[in-house]
Amino acid sequence: MEKTYMHTGIPVAEKMEGMNYMPGLKVWICNNDEYKIEYLYWERDTLCAWRMVAETHVAYNVKDVDEAVKEAVAAGADVLLPKYSLGGTCAIAYVGWPNGPQVEFFQD
Repeated sequence: MEKTYMHTGIPVAEKMEGMNYMPGLKVWICNNDEYKIEYLYWERDTLCAWRMVAETHVAYNVKDVDEAVKEAVAAGADVLLPKYSLGGTCAIAYVGWPNGPQVEFFQD
């Protein structure tokens, strides 16, 4: 499956100016488009997997989140966040490899 690099997501310890809140995931996000970096400040009571909150991730745009997750799981990844709708046709999912990277798949 074709994957297009979107950004590297970096958790931060404090909220930054210009962050937008995603209440469903309890995370504040802002982007540095020039360097393709996404900064994430997670609320303490988020239900998201610890690895999502604590570790850097790499995000890829894909045509089908479900297929991307299926492919990653077949390659040994664990699902950290199943497909999550961002509204309309947009969705994300997170996977992570044991002792390896975590990846966000984004479908628009």
